[in-house]
Formats: sequence, C-alpha cells, structure tokens
Amino acid sequence: MSVPSGGPRPSARHRRKQSPVIAVVLVAIGMVILFGAGYGLSRIIQGSGSSDAGGTSTPTDGSATSAVPEPQPCVTVTVTPGAGLPSPAQVTSNVYNATDRAGLAASTAEELQVRGFLIGVIDNDPLAKTITTVAEIRHGPSGEQAARLMSFYIPGAELVDDGRKDATIDTVLGAAYTSIAPQSEVDTALAAPSPSPSGPGCSPSAAPSSDSVAPSGESASPAAS
Repeated sequence: MSVPSGGPRPSARHRRKQSPVIAVVLVAIGMVILFGAGYGLSRIIQGSGSSDAGGTSTPTDGSATSAVPEPQPCVTVTVTPGAGLPSPAQVTSNVYNATDRAGLAASTAEELQVRGFLIGVIDNDPLAKTITTVAEIRHGPSGEQAARLMSFYIPGAELVDDGRKDATIDTVLGAAYTSIAPQSEVDTALAAPSPSPSGPGCSPSAAPSSDSVAPSGESASPAAS
C-alpha cells in the first residue's frame, strides 16, 4: 500500500525552470572570482616591477650631483702695492755689478743708502753672471717683501728666489741698468691703487719665471767697479 507524501512534489517542468537561473548565478559568481583573482595578480606584478625600477632609478634628491663642487667666488678688489712692504730702513741689500762699467755698484749703493737702505757688501757679481736686463734682485723666502720694495726703486728688475735663509737681498746691476728711479716716481708707484683678483675661485697668478741660483757669497773687500 503506498503512503501519500507530506506535500506536493515539484514537477519536472518547474525544476527545469530553476536550473537556468542557478547556472547564471554560478557563472556570475565564477566571473567575479576570476576578475578578482586577475586584478590581484596584476597588482602583484605591477608592485614587483615598481620595486625593480625604484632600485635602478636615478636619485632625484640631488645626491647624484652632490659630488660636483659649486663654483667658488672670485672678486676684484683694489689694493695698494706698497701695503705690507717694509721701509727702506728695514732692508739690507748687497750691491753687485754684473757689467763692465767701473764704479757702478759703488755709486748705486751710495744712492740707495741716501734713500734709506742699509748697504752690505759692494762688489762685482760673485756668480759672474751675464745679465742683459736691468737687474736681478736675489732673495730668500724671508726677504721676498724687501726684494719687492727694491723693485720699485729699480723698475724692470727681475726677482730671483735663491733660497737663502736670511732676509738680506742682493741687488745685481745688469747691462740695461741706468739709474735709481726718482723718489717721486717710487712714491707714486707704491701708492697707486691697482685691481687684484681675490677669492677662493680665482686662479693663482703665475709667478715670475727665473732660474734658481745658489746663494751669493760675501766679499770682504769693496770692488773698484
């Protein structure tokens, strides 16, 4: 004997109507899942690419150019040539004659003494050099300023650092020498302002070229020339 069911059973037609709806829902859910997975994967790939690019990119904070030194300033200032030079009374000079003109060293030493210089040895050039220019003023490091002062009294003289230890200088008269400059011209030249580059960005000025010579010796007897 059959037992009646507890309720009406859905017909086959009704079940067929529900199947497409469920399929559509499942497809939609699957698409959402696939889209989410693809989007997440793309973000992961992009993040990895950005990290690689960041590791090799050129810094933009200026560190790449920090090693390049900035230009240093160089300005032109007005200086007085005589500033910082000693007075003639503070300078001891030997006077030597490198010419064949007799008495040239003696007469020049006398004139320099009148101008206030202290005179040491008067003699022929102990190095026996042939000097075709006006004069050589030989000095050591401690006598450089004294030599510069003497160059105002003998314009055209060449300064020669011979490495001597004391502050004395040698005034060695050459073939082109004529006379000591008038004191008025010396004073004007010492006081005349002149432009001079100053600052860490300025190129060092070239030092006068000269041949190094050995320190001159001293002679006990005055020369006749």
